[in-house]
Amino acid sequence: MTDDITPYKQVNGHKVLNIENDCTYFFVAIANRLSSSASARYRKKFGVGIVEWRCMVMLAMEEGVSAARISQVGGINKALVSRSLARLEKLGHVQDHEDTKRKPRLLQFTESGRALYDRMLEQALEREEKLREGLSGTEVRELLRMLHIVSGNVNRLETER
Repeated sequence: MTDDITPYKQVNGHKVLNIENDCTYFFVAIANRLSSSASARYRKKFGVGIVEWRCMVMLAMEEGVSAARISQVGGINKALVSRSLARLEKLGHVQDHEDTKRKPRLLQFTESGRALYDRMLEQALEREEKLREGLSGTEVRELLRMLHIVSGNVNRLETER
């Protein structure tokens, strides 16, 4: 790779995306590949996919969480989150928080949901470890620092909609 970091190049007098230097391309391609492989693995091993897993991560972080909050934090379409939560509820892994029927619904793990989360977490941490292979602790910290900056930039882009 050259020192040129321009996200486009000229081909036959036209500007075209240079995917080797385009951050958006890399983020989307990496996210799609990670999500697809995790979802296939989780469905086969645990009977739930990546969106259910991402909902479960939020349920583990915040007891009594709403679909809107999961959608906001995870950047997932709210309808998709609602369907995934309904599926987890049907499977007996989530229930209403403190047995209250309020709007918006706040959900929490059942015993089986917490147990499933714990088993899935081990797999997720193994995947994270493999993803970090070849990077030193300093490099991981720097990568995370840069990703936080990019995430902030994305937040600003969202407000421009």
